[in-house]
Amino acid sequence: MNKLLALIMVGFLPCLTASEALPYLLYGKAVSSRALVIGFVGGVRSPNDLKQGVVQIGNRLKSIPNPELQVELYRHWHWKKAYDLIYQNVDLNRDEEISNEELELAPRIVIYGHSLGGWAVIKLSRSLERICVPVELTVQIDSVGIGDEKVPSNVKFAANFYQRSNMLLRGEDKLKVENEGKTIVLGNFLIKGVGHEAVARGSEISDFLTEKVRSICEIP
Repeated sequence: MNKLLALIMVGFLPCLTASEALPYLLYGKAVSSRALVIGFVGGVRSPNDLKQGVVQIGNRLKSIPNPELQVELYRHWHWKKAYDLIYQNVDLNRDEEISNEELELAPRIVIYGHSLGGWAVIKLSRSLERICVPVELTVQIDSVGIGDEKVPSNVKFAANFYQRSNMLLRGEDKLKVENEGKTIVLGNFLIKGVGHEAVARGSEISDFLTEKVRSICEIP
């Protein structure tokens, strides 16, 4: 039994309720179906705007039948709020330090975003890299922003969707990785016949993310 598990059992983590602590007590190991998905809308869009593709995808992911799946949506400039949420989910004993044991118990993190939300995907991933928190998957949708084309080495898998119908506003067409030995680019996928705003509503992207998250949650 690892030290963190022992701390939970003797009550050294009073901030956790019984239901929150239960996943960590089961079998004395991390529950692999735990997942935390962060979505970023672009521009001045609202994470409550049902017309936004990021919001539509998020609502679809929320319907996945897994109580250990958490899906949260943010405006792109609120990436720090998303960082704080992830930190709280990883730093179980609230000592403001991330231990190896806490990383073993951490949820698998998926981050996706459209337009400037794609920039926020990379901004958040880089901030997590500084504290050695891994990201399972990033998905950028017609991403715009300085430095948004290079994926940091703490990301395990990355995917990029883009369009070329809009002549003025076009996202990155090819991702780069900081470390090819640590990050696998699943693909740079061109979505035809749609503009910058509509591309995030494409069924291809929604299906892709839903399949990946269901796989992480171990749901066939």
